[in-house]
Amino acid sequence: MINAINDNGTGSIADAINYLKSDFDHKNNRRSVKPRDFAGSAEECIVVADSIERKHKYVSGTLSFRDGEKPTDAHLQKIVDAFRKTFMAGLEPGVNYVDYWNIHEDKGNIELNYVIPLVELTTSRQMNPFPPGKAKEDFKDAFDAYINHQMGYDQVVPDPIKASESKFERKVLPKSNSKSAEEFRKNKPTKDEVSDCVAHQIINGKISSRQDLCDFLENFGEITRVNDKFISLKPYGSEKAFRLKGPVYEYGADYKQIKIDHQTKNADFKKQLNDSDFEKVRATLERLTKSRRAFNKKLVSKPFGRRNKDRVYGEKKEKPVHDGGGTGSIGGSGSTSIKPISIEKEVPITKPIQPITDKTQTESKPITANISSSSGGKSDSSGSNNAPSSSDGISSGGSSSDSSIGGMQSQLNDLRTQISNCKNPAKAQALKSQADSLEQRIGVAVAAERIRKMKETLKNNTHNKFKK
Repeated sequence: MINAINDNGTGSIADAINYLKSDFDHKNNRRSVKPRDFAGSAEECIVVADSIERKHKYVSGTLSFRDGEKPTDAHLQKIVDAFRKTFMAGLEPGVNYVDYWNIHEDKGNIELNYVIPLVELTTSRQMNPFPPGKAKEDFKDAFDAYINHQMGYDQVVPDPIKASESKFERKVLPKSNSKSAEEFRKNKPTKDEVSDCVAHQIINGKISSRQDLCDFLENFGEITRVNDKFISLKPYGSEKAFRLKGPVYEYGADYKQIKIDHQTKNADFKKQLNDSDFEKVRATLERLTKSRRAFNKKLVSKPFGRRNKDRVYGEKKEKPVHDGGGTGSIGGSGSTSIKPISIEKEVPITKPIQPITDKTQTESKPITANISSSSGGKSDSSGSNNAPSSSDGISSGGSSSDSSIGGMQSQLNDLRTQISNCKNPAKAQALKSQADSLEQRIGVAVAAERIRKMKETLKNNTHNKFKK
């Protein structure tokens, strides 16, 4: 199994979902097996994404299983639950976000597709399960490795010699009809051709340094840029350069080790994790999940109110008199010099969770014994999401009324007024805790009411269509 994240998300989410539901594939051929809905709500995703005014409205991808990997629907549901608790840690489906999952089986293997609008429902702030940067790849790779180990599937072992394609070549170039694209396709050697030639040189010991690599690449064209992570090459006769990325093209590459890794990539010992490797994967996934949860909890912690509402008002202290003199200055007050402001890094403060199993589990066992259970195709919201519960008198099923929300908002405003006028720091802090708790209840109520109204609108629209 591998999680393939798409590079779309700026267009119409309805088009993306309609394609996933369609009986026809991207070549307009009828699918041999009809797609089927699996989890989440396509209708709610469309309503939510259409309300987003930002450029990036949603993220989509596929959990693709190889031909020999045949998970049951029960296994797939547990994988969906694990995905939600990992990449949307600290958030609750239906309260903080919505998503949609469906299954394609027309290619002979199982493809579990997902679409997630990029918004947190209680605050309308941007939510992103896959933030850009190296952490995104580390997070995704650790999740893939963890699930494959738990399911007993072979690990995904990339070929270190093969060059990865750029977004331009993978997405833009095949669809472009411009003269530049035609020139690019016509005159340049393909990336696979360059990669194969480089691989042949490395295997035969002709390339042992980055300088050797650059000298060889100049046979194909002009090197326009050399970076720590890639080398840009403009083939002779072409107006456009492309990037060669991958372990071979990085600064400090060990070509002897790359040769060994390439020759042993299909070895049995690389298809399964040993206890030590699994522990590293588990620790990485736990660390990144913990960090994601802390970020998401911070995201939803202040859905309403003033930007400086955390300020505690107490008795004013007299400021020291500064007469312009610093330490050791003549005639000065001898005050110390001003220290630079330190910016604290984001440090996760919540307890780590296992997205699937307990920490002590290190052996490869059937997934049914290790993944948190769920029932009825719903995500287990009582697990580690730490989302606000409905025990405070607010139903998470969408039964909150506008009047009850208004009443709680009025109480919140009263609390803020008391905090502003309170001169006792301890009492102000206690009032602030009450206000924070009330804000969480309001957030849950607003999200529930929003979902209820979305469903009501969709129901009315469907009724009107049939009526016509």
